[in-house]
Amino acid sequence: MCCMKITLYKSALCPRCHFARKSLNELLADRDDIELEVVDILTSPARTLRDGVKLIPAIKAGDKKLSGVYLNKNDIAIFLEDAARG
Repeated sequence: MCCMKITLYKSALCPRCHFARKSLNELLADRDDIELEVVDILTSPARTLRDGVKLIPAIKAGDKKLSGVYLNKNDIAIFLEDAARG
C-alpha cells in the first residue's frame, strides 16, 4: 500500500541533517504508506532551489515543508501525521 511521498533535503556535510535522517528513518521503519526520497543539496542544487528549500535539513510532502536548524523526532512525527491527513 503506497503511498505518500516525502522528500528529505540534506547535505552529507551537515550533522543536523544526519540526525534528522536518523529520526526520520526510525519513524518510517514500520510505515509502508510513506515513500522517502533523499535529495543531497550539494549534488542537486538546482532541484533544491526549484523546490523552494532554503534551510536544511528540510522535509517536504506535497506543498508542505518542515525545515529548521534542529528538527527533533517529535517535530518530524507531527509533520508526518499532518501531511498524511492532507
